[in-house]
Amino acid sequence: MLWVILLQIYSAAATNSIHYVENYNASQPMKRVYLKDRASLILRNKPNEEQLFTEKLVAGLPDPLIKYLEVCGYINTPVPYNADVTWSESFIKMSPGREWGQLNTVQFNSVDPVGRVAYMKFLKMPVAGRDLYHDGYGEMKGKLLGLFRVIFDNSRETAQSVLLTTFCEFTLVPGYLLSDKVRWVTVDNKSVRGTLSDSGISVMAQFNFNDEGFLTDVETVDRYYTEGKNKYKKVRFSALIESYKRQGNIMIPERMRAVWHLPEGDYEYFRGTVDRVVYNVPG
Repeated sequence: MLWVILLQIYSAAATNSIHYVENYNASQPMKRVYLKDRASLILRNKPNEEQLFTEKLVAGLPDPLIKYLEVCGYINTPVPYNADVTWSESFIKMSPGREWGQLNTVQFNSVDPVGRVAYMKFLKMPVAGRDLYHDGYGEMKGKLLGLFRVIFDNSRETAQSVLLTTFCEFTLVPGYLLSDKVRWVTVDNKSVRGTLSDSGISVMAQFNFNDEGFLTDVETVDRYYTEGKNKYKKVRFSALIESYKRQGNIMIPERMRAVWHLPEGDYEYFRGTVDRVVYNVPG
């Protein structure tokens, strides 16, 4: 009987016939999990000394990456070793035939160790989730009413997929570009291919830039698409950057989309707008 009531609550919220009340605090358990994971990563990635992006420091990178750092204004600024990313708006589509769900999204990225944790809360239903990657471990977890687990996956395929999400964000937190865990190969004057290896997982992606030097998209065939419980297959995936905005003296990615290229057609499953990025968060 309880599950029937919960299903009715979930369905009503999803169809906007009831509104989720923030004061209910149903999302707080997942938010606490996110903050704990974030704190753990921060403790591990304090730098020994502050580095600056200089021409000498980036000289070993492929030309398209150097040009990106230049046009975005990173030269002679501190190298980010972590970052808090706040999204002003974000939306997710849980399957190709579903409606868009609006989210409140924040995330934290760690350069060394390579790590990422994101917190997402639906605005019109009492469901919150957390994505996590570190040290070869990946996890997706979601709870209804802060109590009932509706999503949980910590498979090897999930670890690889969440590592790829982090890889797609390397230019959002450009300290990643200098990591000794990634090997870069120049494709042409506007494209580079990278292979990221971490804790026994290796993934490859191509980074494409426009004539001005801004990154426009990242594409890979190494990310797993979930077809059902414990059913995965690799499908071509793209992360697209549609605009940039100025934050102080640098340019940061602003509007972004994530798209699966399924045999039956493209499935855009995430879109969002970055509000701000805070680099080098102290412990």
